[in-house]
Amino acid sequence: MGKGLGFSCAILSLGAFIACFGALHLLNQIVQLSDGSLRHYETLASTNSRCQKILEVNNVNGNHLSWLELIYMRWTVVFALLYSFSVVQLLRAKYMSTFEINMATSNTMILVGFVLSTVLLSGTVMIHTREPFVDAWCNEFIYLYLYFIAMTTIVAVAFFLSHSCHLHRSQVRQWGMRIEAR
Repeated sequence: MGKGLGFSCAILSLGAFIACFGALHLLNQIVQLSDGSLRHYETLASTNSRCQKILEVNNVNGNHLSWLELIYMRWTVVFALLYSFSVVQLLRAKYMSTFEINMATSNTMILVGFVLSTVLLSGTVMIHTREPFVDAWCNEFIYLYLYFIAMTTIVAVAFFLSHSCHLHRSQVRQWGMRIEAR
């Protein structure tokens, strides 16, 4: 497996690591308040930030994110941040030193990355239908961040899948050579 593929996957994962901070910042701009303190917060928020949405928690008829969905997306992005950081560190250790990624680590990264990318894609589609911000520019920015993180996670899964297949092929060859030697 070429170093170029691993290097490009590491660069993409580094970009996803940085994009996670932007996505977390935008997700933290969505503030949910009860209706009693809503008017007081609207006057404070109008001068602070461009991408800020105030959602009423008690408004069940509104098309908005619930507090549970918002926490769910924040933690998903935090896990994506940790995953992309571990991908960068694993690939850096593999190509900059004599460290070899074993089959168990590769399969774990495949499993975690697949689950994480599935959750990210479904959560991003959910956010895309709800449009959490009033400003369309902010909505497009958060979609861009989240889709980029999800696609980069899929690329990392593909890299670890190819690495795992390569390790499996080399193990089968070694077993074949041991059988022929007997």
